[in-house]
Order: sequence, then structure tokens, then C-alpha cells
Amino acid sequence: MTAIRRPQSTTIRRSAATGLVIAALAAGSVHAQVSFDRILHASQEPQNWLTYSGSLFSQRYTLLTQITPANVKNLELQWVFQTRGPAEPVEKFEATPLVVDGVMYTVLAPNHVAALDAATGRLF
Repeated sequence: MTAIRRPQSTTIRRSAATGLVIAALAAGSVHAQVSFDRILHASQEPQNWLTYSGSLFSQRYTLLTQITPANVKNLELQWVFQTRGPAEPVEKFEATPLVVDGVMYTVLAPNHVAALDAATGRLF
């Protein structure tokens, strides 16, 4: 059996990349975790949308009262997030975003997650 020897620079780059990925996952998992208790009591946090349908009851209803039948006509577009570049193919893609503490999480085709500032649309 012959051992394949890789150049040292390739091994170093892979080790560094692996270390960065592990560090990012570890840092992200500590900072952005939503506990099961928060999901269970999501209706007590109407400013957040913690599950696909808002809460475990899947009612797609919020207790927020800022938007009413009287003022809905005054809503204005605040920002747009472009999900593809001009050279990318046009395809239909729909997703329900989650909102946690002012951060909107959504998915992009094919399997990417994006975190946006919910107030400004700025990508984190």
C-alpha cells in the first residue's frame, strides 16, 4: 500500500478551514439558540416568529396590534432582499422566515441560510 502525500500547504489550509468552521458553529450555537421553553411559549413573544407557523399551535396569528384595518393602507415597503444574482436562473422558491430577537432567518436555494436584520434587511 502506498501512502498519498499531500503538499503541506494543502493540509494546513484544510486544517485552518476546518478550525474556522468548528469555531463558527460553536460560537453560533451558543449565541443563537432558542430554547424549547421559548418555542413552547412563543405566544408570549409576539415580536418574534419562532416556528414555521408562529407557534406550536400553527395558527399563524400574532397578538401584535400595530397594524389594524384602519391603518393597513398606510404600510410602505421598507427594504427588499435580493435572493439571486442577475446571472442566476429564475426559479420559484418560497420559505417562511423565522424572526428571533430582531434577526430574520430565511433559506435560499438550494440549501443556504441567511440571517438578516429584520429592521433594515442588512445581511449579517
